[in-house]
Amino acid sequence: MPAEHAVSLVDQTLLLLGERAVYWPAQRALLIADLHLGKADVLRRAGILAPRGNTSADLERLTALVDRYRPEALWILGDMLHGPLREAPWLDRWRDFRQPHPGLEIRVIAGNHDRSLDPSRLGVERVEGMVELGGLRLTHEPPAVADPLAICGHLHPCVRLPGLARRWPAFRLDSTGLLLPAFSLLTGGTLVQRRDGVRCFACVEGNVVPLPASPGSRRRANAPS
Repeated sequence: MPAEHAVSLVDQTLLLLGERAVYWPAQRALLIADLHLGKADVLRRAGILAPRGNTSADLERLTALVDRYRPEALWILGDMLHGPLREAPWLDRWRDFRQPHPGLEIRVIAGNHDRSLDPSRLGVERVEGMVELGGLRLTHEPPAVADPLAICGHLHPCVRLPGLARRWPAFRLDSTGLLLPAFSLLTGGTLVQRRDGVRCFACVEGNVVPLPASPGSRRRANAPS
């Protein structure tokens, strides 16, 4: 199975990556959503059993993607954080990721969990709302209108594969744009309703699995491909 799959939105080629990210060659940009740094720490403080090491594993995966694609910019489409920055034992691990990539521009579109996001402490640029780039709209939550088409996160889409009971994170592509799976390994997911006009690409152990297009996707001549 391939580790990436090319799709087109408004004449822009995007590479869907099996590691739950997107590489945009024309912009030299890597895009992820819902990193949720420190989520396990927040859960444990609340008395909920959560595994250790997830933040390190997520940042190791992100490091591997940056080293592989050499982007000029990393866009985090909301929910970089999952709790107060003042109670963040993962900060050293983030600095270990940031230090070898001083020239990498990291832009964070603030999501609903990013209230304490401090750009100066994290070495990032904080962006409020949405950004238009290359004819597309980058935002955290799926927008109410589809003009321009959006690349977003927030909903943690996932799918079930035939014959397998578990859910897999997935990209969701339709006439409104592209919805990214959560990058964090420690997240739940919203099961995508497979209706007309919706295409899904499952992320399975670092690979991309395109699922059969629904009838509506095949009929829509102007739908994203």
